[in-house]
Amino acid sequence: MNIEQYSIEELIELRNTINGIIDTYEDGYTYICNIRSYGKNWIENGIKNIHTLQELCHQYYGYDGIVDVYSTNPNLKELDNYGKTMYIVSVEEYDKWKGYDSLKNIIEQLEMEIKEWNERHTLPFRDRPVFGPLYSEEELEGFKKELSEYDMNFIAPVEYHPIDTDS
Repeated sequence: MNIEQYSIEELIELRNTINGIIDTYEDGYTYICNIRSYGKNWIENGIKNIHTLQELCHQYYGYDGIVDVYSTNPNLKELDNYGKTMYIVSVEEYDKWKGYDSLKNIIEQLEMEIKEWNERHTLPFRDRPVFGPLYSEEELEGFKKELSEYDMNFIAPVEYHPIDTDS
């Protein structure tokens, strides 16, 4: 295809048309992209194919942030990503695991905050917490009870293993 005869405006229009086709192409897999950038966290929902996913991963390649990818695509071993790249069986299994993982993390964080708050008088003034924990010890016990009763019947994400090019 010879495109040298097109004007710059026509080339830009052609590029935008091609990018639109690439961005809306669906390869049939799910891509959940958790982005962490400058203290903010969000989920990018618009990724529908591996090509758009790779562009997103390059955009947030450690300098402007990190992308953690969770996908039902079994062929992401060669994805160039600074963050985690994890295989999931389904969105439902991911949601169950994510609920469990979030609850576990809340408990760990809250235990640390409550301990630090309860021991604040033993710390130097500059190291003392200014505000108390968001939740009480009773609420922490409720979270622990909820975790102990959590339905563990889910398949957790597994990390993709890159292809070994040395052998």
